[in-house]
Amino acid sequence: MMTTQQKPQTYLSNRIPRDSEHERYHPELEEELKECLFCLHRNEMMFDLEVDTDLIEQRIYERQALLCRYRYLLAKARELGLHTILKKYQPLE
Repeated sequence: MMTTQQKPQTYLSNRIPRDSEHERYHPELEEELKECLFCLHRNEMMFDLEVDTDLIEQRIYERQALLCRYRYLLAKARELGLHTILKKYQPLE
């Protein structure tokens, strides 16, 4: 039984600063960001190939939806303090 004054046992040395970002890392968030960026790139390529006005409009709406998802995922990473992910996946311009 642990009392309030005992620290949980860890195998890391006290002399080495702990990387708190690594402890809260979410690989699924990074995978979602990768997938979202892939879909945005594919959307851009398909938009350039479309000739039908209805399909062009569909690509525009799809891009807007993907950008909303991308901003949401970046905000989630920011909220969790995952600076490594934020540096790796800079906001689109």
